[in-house]
Amino acid sequence: MPTRLRDNPIVRPFFAERPPSNLYFPSRGLGLVLMIFGTIAAVVSLLFVTGVAGLCNGLSLCTFPTVDVLGTVVLMVGWVVATAGFALMLNAHPDGRAWAVYGLMLAAAGDILSFVGDVIFVGANPLYYALGRGAIAIFIFWLLICAVLYFLVVTSRPAPEAPPLGE
Repeated sequence: MPTRLRDNPIVRPFFAERPPSNLYFPSRGLGLVLMIFGTIAAVVSLLFVTGVAGLCNGLSLCTFPTVDVLGTVVLMVGWVVATAGFALMLNAHPDGRAWAVYGLMLAAAGDILSFVGDVIFVGANPLYYALGRGAIAIFIFWLLICAVLYFLVVTSRPAPEAPPLGE
């Protein structure tokens, strides 16, 4: 990965050097925990894709939720990319943080696109009006998850080098 993609204000924001909290998370341990969480989030997103794509099965006068499906696909791809970044963080690869950050940004963009698709779909299909009430809660939940994980990833620190044995 080019240096400009690794060392920019998105991957290394101003608060990353001195985080507002005194929490210290080593990037390897955080990478392991987030890799498990990211895998679960990617599978849940895959279930969302199949569920959203099947909303109009067998119903006449139902417009296909194209924007919603596109948003959930982008959300799923974002979680897969973020999980790959978490795995790279676990292996102490220098590109791990950048992959994780860009994957989380992609997941957040997919969440926003999915919410817009929900609003369009529910507005066009009054049969699903009750479904629209839960869309804002799901949108806020995933956006908060992405924000918290972004903060944890950019403030994580590489584990200190262990001294060589025998010295």
